[in-house]
Amino acid sequence: MENKDKLTRQVNKIVQLHLDRALAYQQARSLSTDLTLKRRFEECMQQSYFFADKLQVSMDLKELATRGRPSLQGVFCRGWMTFRAFLSNRKDIVLLQSCLAREKKIHLSYECLCTNKYLDFNYPLLKYTFLQQQFSLKKMWEDLDALVELLQPTSSDLMEAKPSYSTINSLSQNSSIS
Repeated sequence: MENKDKLTRQVNKIVQLHLDRALAYQQARSLSTDLTLKRRFEECMQQSYFFADKLQVSMDLKELATRGRPSLQGVFCRGWMTFRAFLSNRKDIVLLQSCLAREKKIHLSYECLCTNKYLDFNYPLLKYTFLQQQFSLKKMWEDLDALVELLQPTSSDLMEAKPSYSTINSLSQNSSIS
């Protein structure tokens, strides 16, 4: 019975994280100006709602009670994301970084859940569902991480600006010598 309660608590936490994740992506979508990012945020939001629903249905089939509602911590995280986005010149990068922080948290929760030996013996099909979702979330996390790297200025962009200043300085020195 204790293992069943622990499993239910873990799944409830993941459902809660999915709802927080979905609302964070919804907010990020509304704050973003890039159409590609808006579509990606929409995709992540729909993924979270789908996974939360699937978890709740799977748990109901096994007669394990789940309840899902967003957390107060999620409200604060979304508020912080909005605040950082309004203060930043690179709003899209800040939004992506905030969402990636949530991705790490949900990934760790899935790792903890999938290492639960109770699942192996009593609910192997439920564990399969968790592993599928974890794999999909990891793929999404890697895609978002690649997007952050694409949007951030590279060191070569910064190096290109440097010679122009030295060229201006050398030109001003040459003109003052003449």
